Amino acid sequence: MSITIWLALAACCVAGVYDVRTRRIPNVLTASLAATAAIVHAFYGWQSLAISLLVMAALMLAGAIVYARGGIGGGDVKLAVAASGMLSYPLFVPFLLYSAIGGGLLAIFFLAFKGDARAAFSRVALIAAGDVPSIAARRTTLPYAVAFAIGALAVALSQSIAPFLRILS
Repeated sequence: MSITIWLALAACCVAGVYDVRTRRIPNVLTASLAATAAIVHAFYGWQSLAISLLVMAALMLAGAIVYARGGIGGGDVKLAVAASGMLSYPLFVPFLLYSAIGGGLLAIFFLAFKGDARAAFSRVALIAAGDVPSIAARRTTLPYAVAFAIGALAVALSQSIAPFLRILS
C-alpha cells in the first residue's frame, strides 16, 4: 500500500474527529494535505503531478457547485479535493463512491438516532412530487468527514487485505 493511501486515510480520520467534535474541518489540515499531495506526486513525475492537480481542480469546481446549493460544507469539499488529489487517478473514484456509501450510512444512523424521521420522509415525498425545496432548508448537518474517513479506509483495505473491495482494477 502506497504512502498516498496512508496520508489520505490519516488526514480523513483526523478530520473526522474534528468534524464530530466541532462540526468544522481545519483549513490547515486540508491545505497541508493538498500541498503534500502535490509534493508527493511531483516525486512520481510531472504526469502524476498533472493528473493529481487536474483531479483536484475538477473536484473543486464540482464541489463549489454543490456547496453553493447548500448540499455540503466548505470544509467537506476541501477535504474531498485534498484527499482525492492525494489518492489521484484511479483511486479517487472508489474513494468518492465509498464515501458516498459511508455518507448514506451516516445519514441513516443520524436519522435513526438523532433526527426527525417523519420530517425527513415528508421532504423526500415533496421532492418526489416535483416540489424541490432548497437543499439547505431546515437540515441537520452531518459530520461528513466521517464518511470520507470510511471511504479512505475502504480504499486502504481494498489495496491491502481486502482486494474483493476493489471497484477498479
